[in-house]
Amino acid sequence: MKKIILVFMLMLGTQSFLFPQSPTIQTIINQTNLDSLMHFVEELSGEVSTIIGGSPYTIVSRNKNNASNNMAANYIKQKLDSYGLVTYDQNFSSTGRNVYGVQLGTVYPNKEYIICAHYDDMPSGTTAPGADDNASGTAAVIEAARIFTQYNSKYTIIYALWDEEEQGLVGSAYYAQQAAIAGDSIMGVINMDMIAWDSDNDSVGEIHIRNFGNSVALKDLMLQVNTTYSIGVIPSVINPGTTASDQASFWNNGYGALLLIEEYYGGDFNGYYHTINDRIIHFNQPYFHKMSRLTLGTVATLADLTDIVPVELLAFTASVKNSDVELLWSTASELNNLGFEIERSIDGQDNFNTVGFVDGKGSSAEINYYSFTDNPQVSGVNQLYYRLKQVDFDGTFSYSDVVNVSYDVPAEFVLSQNYPNPFNPSTRISYFVPQESFVSIKVYDFLGREVITLVNETKSTGSYEIIFDASNLPSGTYFYTLIAENYSSTKKMILIK
Repeated sequence: MKKIILVFMLMLGTQSFLFPQSPTIQTIINQTNLDSLMHFVEELSGEVSTIIGGSPYTIVSRNKNNASNNMAANYIKQKLDSYGLVTYDQNFSSTGRNVYGVQLGTVYPNKEYIICAHYDDMPSGTTAPGADDNASGTAAVIEAARIFTQYNSKYTIIYALWDEEEQGLVGSAYYAQQAAIAGDSIMGVINMDMIAWDSDNDSVGEIHIRNFGNSVALKDLMLQVNTTYSIGVIPSVINPGTTASDQASFWNNGYGALLLIEEYYGGDFNGYYHTINDRIIHFNQPYFHKMSRLTLGTVATLADLTDIVPVELLAFTASVKNSDVELLWSTASELNNLGFEIERSIDGQDNFNTVGFVDGKGSSAEINYYSFTDNPQVSGVNQLYYRLKQVDFDGTFSYSDVVNVSYDVPAEFVLSQNYPNPFNPSTRISYFVPQESFVSIKVYDFLGREVITLVNETKSTGSYEIIFDASNLPSGTYFYTLIAENYSSTKKMILIK
């Protein structure tokens, strides 16, 4: 955070709310955990070591000139990755590196809300913990990612951590300019910078805005969230607000944004600012918790987070091919998805049995497609019923809707043409058995000499496929014959080497 002079300040007390309380938003606010917030700060400020890239590491400084700052960026990216976000490095210079993660909106994926903070710090010496400035804001962004990724967001949320703020908002300025050039639809930016110092315990939090975009509306909503959910921050609105933190980069590009900060102009600014003593021991923990809860509640309301949706199923269909049933399904997003158990029933009631399992994608914000082929090996059944049992890594599960298919088993044996044909050196041979029978399939050369026996056993009702590998045979024409009870069929295939 860079300090400048106060221009204008307006103190507000209370604000009547304009929307009803949402149980989902209240749950999110309640989930904002002080212990995890403090632990993130401890790791970011070097109070404790952490694990980065599989090895222990202590982040001693996050100044741009210290190699530890790049390790802090690795730590942040690792955290965002662990919550299933699609993450990006944005390298804007030889030393500057923004890190951000994207949670794709399910209804308005092209409309974005940004929750952000700068992670770099001062002073430029070998020790610069930067606990309040600005591990506090960075920790709150990480906490938002930890919680929000458990929910469905109608709007896209970008969790952004800026570098080189201390050198003049360099990282956020680059991002905002690139976003403006690309025409990104940024609906609002909530920036946190120094949110843990309150030496007089008055709970005052400053909200800095200017008349750019929808900044005033963002402020109004934050005030409403503070009142509606009884968070307890005493808001002080500053308009025109400071241009010394990253929200100004978005104002400069016409986007609405606000800054939430401790009393930057109100007479209770952190006395350890930009020193080696900006440490977590000076935090007012209840105040830090309130400021984080206010930010998370505001962004959750803006992005319209809804009930927890670990896996969002887009489609689930079933179709019959010969005696096989092909199941196809897709997901719009996944969270901690171990996979899908495929269950089948012949009566569509509760008599479902597991017939297979397909691995999930873990956590993903992309559309994923799945398939499973079932060989029921049943007869005298007109309908088959299927459902998916989606299982999380922690063992929790949920069921899809049931789909059904008409299942008419062919009355005759079927020997299909091999594929590919001609082939080199292997090909697939498919066949269907209408009832349990002893089946023989043999391959013959052009002169009628037996080359190999592929099948010679009793087979149950169902479809089958075998691979014929002709690596040791010369090019030429071959024949394969299926013989079963009162049935015989021969097909021709050509091997070309």
